[in-house]
Amino acid sequence: MKQFILIILVLLPVCAFAQFTETFDGPEIDSNNLWEGDLSDFQITDDGWLSLVGDPDKKYSRLKISLPYSNNMEWKFDVKMTFTPSDPNHIRFYLLTENLSLLGISSEYYIQIGSTKKTITLRRFRETEKAPVRIIEKELDVLKQNIVSLSVKVTLENSSLWSLYVREEGESTYTLLDTKEQKISSGIKYIESGLACHYSKKVRGHFIDNIEISSNITPSEEKPENPDTEEPVSPVVLPKLLSVQPLNLCELQFTFDRPVDISEARFMISDIGKADRIGYADEQMKTVVNTKYSEEMVAGVNYTITYDGLTDMEGNKLVPFSEEFVLEGEDEEEAEPGSILINEIMADPKGLEELPETEYVELYNTTDNVFVLTDWQFSYGGKAKPMTTFEIPTKGYAVLYRSGRDIVAGPSAVKVPLDNFPSALANTGKLLQLFDGDNNLIDEVTYEKATPAKSWERSSSGWHLSSDPRGGTPGSVNSSGKGEETPNEPDKPVTPDDPDEPDTPDDPSLPDITVEPGEFVFNELLPNPFAGGSEYIELYNRSDRALPVSGLSVAVRKADGTLNTRYPLSSVTATIESDGYVLLTKNLEGVTDFYTIQSPSSLFEVPKLPILANTSSTLVLFRSKDGTVIDEVSYTSKWHASSIKDQKGVSLERIDPDAETQSPSNWTSASATVGYGTPGYPNSQSDISLPDDPDTPDEPTGIKTPQWDESAGHYTISYYLDQPGYNCRAFVFNIAGQRVAQIANHELLGLTGKLTWDGYALSGKQLQTGVYIFYAELYHTSGTVKRYKQVFLVR
Repeated sequence: MKQFILIILVLLPVCAFAQFTETFDGPEIDSNNLWEGDLSDFQITDDGWLSLVGDPDKKYSRLKISLPYSNNMEWKFDVKMTFTPSDPNHIRFYLLTENLSLLGISSEYYIQIGSTKKTITLRRFRETEKAPVRIIEKELDVLKQNIVSLSVKVTLENSSLWSLYVREEGESTYTLLDTKEQKISSGIKYIESGLACHYSKKVRGHFIDNIEISSNITPSEEKPENPDTEEPVSPVVLPKLLSVQPLNLCELQFTFDRPVDISEARFMISDIGKADRIGYADEQMKTVVNTKYSEEMVAGVNYTITYDGLTDMEGNKLVPFSEEFVLEGEDEEEAEPGSILINEIMADPKGLEELPETEYVELYNTTDNVFVLTDWQFSYGGKAKPMTTFEIPTKGYAVLYRSGRDIVAGPSAVKVPLDNFPSALANTGKLLQLFDGDNNLIDEVTYEKATPAKSWERSSSGWHLSSDPRGGTPGSVNSSGKGEETPNEPDKPVTPDDPDEPDTPDDPSLPDITVEPGEFVFNELLPNPFAGGSEYIELYNRSDRALPVSGLSVAVRKADGTLNTRYPLSSVTATIESDGYVLLTKNLEGVTDFYTIQSPSSLFEVPKLPILANTSSTLVLFRSKDGTVIDEVSYTSKWHASSIKDQKGVSLERIDPDAETQSPSNWTSASATVGYGTPGYPNSQSDISLPDDPDTPDEPTGIKTPQWDESAGHYTISYYLDQPGYNCRAFVFNIAGQRVAQIANHELLGLTGKLTWDGYALSGKQLQTGVYIFYAELYHTSGTVKRYKQVFLVR
């Protein structure tokens, strides 16, 4: 069967086509052509334009269609925008997707009409590159207006020469903007063309019509008049510069279509100087040159890049190069809950001596990104008020206070006077909330009754009154964090510690068994639950006997080594068998509503437990009667797998119950295939020997092809791994080499488990019956990569 499939792949003909036309005559978007994608996000107007409706939860909506590829191609389309286009709001037209191999790496070529720089751009974006390559880019006056009407034509000749034309409303002919060479890889048979409308919540007015895609190039109305594209008359073909890419603020990468000799080359950036290091990024091919400069470039500044002294490998000199260049800043970072924290609250400043008697609220940026807070809101007692736009630096502070009042803050802190800041913060306590520009809740705190001349400050174990002699630390490290590099960053509301409960009187129904150190161990922790979820602590009985929990307590160890509030577990009256689990949480529904539960009897709701800081903390399990430590763990969020970008709802799992509790290598994130948590049952990352499984692949590290599960109504992909820490990418390709479905995208796996796939394509439709290729890539943090490619049948 496999041999037959290979023959199909080799002999599959390249389909030529004359012309594809779409005028959106309706009644449905896909009435005339089989468009795929976000069909519900568009509608057809009465005068026959495709119009964006949009989705408030999206930033763009896209349609696409597969067509045969030809060495010569031409695309035409009309666009209208009833707004001034910008980086967040514009139209893209996708020309083709170039699949470089069956490994899932692809390049998308598209036209972007509109940007903050008022340009139209032909771009190539490759998955392995940080930013798109701008093949052609031109500024247009029409893109500075609040109503844009434009016809666009793009041609590709001999799979290498691109030309971009535009025709403004009222003009009879196209104007050639530029022609550049960018070769398409050989072997491409099909393309994906289509469109994408990028939009913010309040902007609509994207229209497109009269799409024509053809393998016949119509004669150009004008000849190129770009001197940059003219080559010197020479009997030899010299290497051409394909792209210039910034690697970071002080490094540039130059890519050529043929090998170049850099032994006598000089590269320079205006206002910075010559490159102090020049070298090949590909020593064998010698087509990619990396250059490093002594100073960093600044985003948004116009530079001129030049080089000379380059030759081909036969010594023929390249024409000296000079071109203006602007390093674009990264897209504005989107705030996640907890990225900006309410970090300090001065509600009763009466009696302050070294600080002004001014109420304030301090914000702290927990991330490594600079945030510009635009259209954000500060809410007091449930009433949200807009704030002025301001920037908060990485790991930096901003101090909010009422306009016209005096304030003292740290030297690097941002002072933010607000006209609508509360005239007086309630001394008895109030709910404070912080919302971003899209009205997403970023942080909230209900502070307790204020003490005169002392602020409430965050710490790793909760909130406390400031111990700073000034009474507060506006715009600087909180008093509990002095001497540390960064302040503690828990995201918990103020909850004063409850007093220690008295020891539980002897209960004759409970077994009189003394738990010894190391018999119970911390096995799984969830410090950062999903919104609406509950933190939990899981213990594992690694002894060879049944043990009670009722005589134990848990507490957080403070920085001075003493224990904070002690929380007895006397309400847990069950006896835990050897190799058994006990899951402790304040709210059972906050666990059962979010995770698979295999052993409900292992879950216990305990009214009072320590608050688990998101970033780091030290938990101690000890005997209530004499304080003997049974187990202790100083966890940190850095123990999560590097592939986990959003840690909310992801538990930390112990890998080996018999290994050292405090070893960082013995903890990692729960796998995606179990829903990022295993409360009350064996960990997904545990390396305990498992019983034989008939679905386990023969290899120690392996993954099987998708198998249809009739009872479940989906495909399952079983895997068995030799160590925790593997991530997985898995896709389905058709026999033409096109990626048609995604099963997993950088998902963290456990040691054993199953991926599932519903049989649907990327378009959202059921994949048609036929033969397909399953491709999976497993990669480990150690650098190990394993790839699997198998043929299978979709039913």
